[in-house]
Amino acid sequence: MAGYQIKACADSRIRGRALVVIAVFAAFALFCIAMAIYDITMGRTAFGVMFAAAALIFIVLLLLRVNSVFGTYIKVRDGDLYLKSWVNDFLPYDINGGFFSDMIPSKTKLTEIPAEEISLVLIGTKDYIKRNATIAGKRLAKALYPYEHSRKKTKKELISGIDIFYVETYDGECSFMCIYGYDPEKVVEVIGELYDLNPDIEVSVSSREYKRHIRALQRRIEER
Repeated sequence: MAGYQIKACADSRIRGRALVVIAVFAAFALFCIAMAIYDITMGRTAFGVMFAAAALIFIVLLLLRVNSVFGTYIKVRDGDLYLKSWVNDFLPYDINGGFFSDMIPSKTKLTEIPAEEISLVLIGTKDYIKRNATIAGKRLAKALYPYEHSRKKTKKELISGIDIFYVETYDGECSFMCIYGYDPEKVVEVIGELYDLNPDIEVSVSSREYKRHIRALQRRIEER
């Protein structure tokens, strides 16, 4: 059916909490903007500048939260797999800038892969993907290098714990993205749709939760 799609994104609980935080940031930003305008018009320029700077910080935090929770997804539509991810593949902010790079939201990119060309799907930590990917996984290792050798301990810790959705094709190409916080059931629904389009796809996952959903999917397929 044209236009039919299966989509996975951040878990509904995470999206709900994010909306609350976004609303709070938006309220503070509007308050700071109003106070900045008021102070400047009253001649208190220094206070106006301080409120303007605070408003800018809240706006940046708001954009980062929107980008981190609502900026990415995986879906199957009309026989193709779509991966919408951050341009740096793993984190919602810039990793190549200077001191304030963590405050710059990362742009997103969209990768389209025909389901019939997919040979392998892996879900797990970076180390799990490295162990189970073929030679095509060298591109993943290259993408991980800036994180694994970062001087910032937080980046190393983040990249070690996130779940990665990794796809290989028969022609030796690979694509991958962070799916930390995604609803495992929805992700497996995407895999189920890929199975329907290409029964020869090999799938391997690391976590117990994903394995549970994969087993349930396999039972449904066997019962058809």
